Amino acid sequence: MSEWIRAGLDCLLIAIVLYGIFQMSKLIRHLMGLRQGRIEMERFVHEFNATVIRAEAGVKGLRQAARDSGDDLEKLVEKATLVRDELQLILPSADQIAERLSQLASSSAALTKAAATAPKAVSESQATPTPSPIPTAMPLNDAPSSRAEKELLQALKKLS
Repeated sequence: MSEWIRAGLDCLLIAIVLYGIFQMSKLIRHLMGLRQGRIEMERFVHEFNATVIRAEAGVKGLRQAARDSGDDLEKLVEKATLVRDELQLILPSADQIAERLSQLASSSAALTKAAATAPKAVSESQATPTPSPIPTAMPLNDAPSSRAEKELLQALKKLS
C-alpha cells in the first residue's frame, strides 16, 4: 500500500507541476501582452507629447497673431476716430460754404438773365468789352474761420 500512496502522491505531484506549468505559460502570455501594451503606451505617450508641443506652439502663434491683429485693429480704430472727429469739424464749415456757393450761383444766374434781357445802349463801335457777369473769384461775405474752410476755398480758387 505504501507503493500505491507513493504512486498517488507522485501522480498528484505531477498534476500540480503540470498545472503550475500551465499557469506559468498563461502568466508568460499575460506578461508578454503587458510588455507589448507598455511599448504601445510609450509610443502613444511620445506621440501625444509631440502633439501637445505642436499644439502649444500653435496656441503661441495664435496668441501672437491675435496680439498683432489687435494692435493693427486698435491703430485703425484710432485713425478712424481721428478722421471721424475731423469730418465732424469740417461738416458745418462745408455746409456753410455750400450754402454760400448756392447763393452766389443763384445771384450769378440772375445777373446773367438780366444782362441778356437788357437793351444795348452803346453802339458797337464805341463799346468796350464788358466783364463776364460771373465773377472769376467768388467773394464770400465772411472770412473763412477754420482750416478746412481755407483749404476748400484754396481748392475752389485753383479750379476757377
